[in-house]
Amino acid sequence: MPVIDKKDNRWAYFEVRETKTKYGKKNIYVNDYIEIYFDRYGIVKEYKFFNLNNMNDIKFAKEKTRTLGVKDTFTKNLLSSTRQRMENARKKYQKKN
Repeated sequence: MPVIDKKDNRWAYFEVRETKTKYGKKNIYVNDYIEIYFDRYGIVKEYKFFNLNNMNDIKFAKEKTRTLGVKDTFTKNLLSSTRQRMENARKKYQKKN
C-alpha cells in the first residue's frame, strides 16, 4: 500500500523482499522505493525511482514519531509465541502430506 501525501500530491511506495538463510540471517534481494508526483489533474508529473544501489540519496525527516502500537507485554509475547508454534505445527503437518 502506498504512502500518500495529499499536500504535495505525492505517492511513495517501498518494496522490500528478503529471504532467511538456515542460520536465521536475512538477505535482502529487492529493496526498491518510488516517489510519484501528480499535478492538480491527477496526471503523473514526475517520478523518482531508487533501488538498492542509490538508496542513500533518499532524504528522511529528522522528526521522530511516537508509536501507537502495542508495547511488549506479557500478553503480546504469549500470543506471539502461541502463533509461532501453531505455524510451525501447520508447516510440519503440510510436509507430511
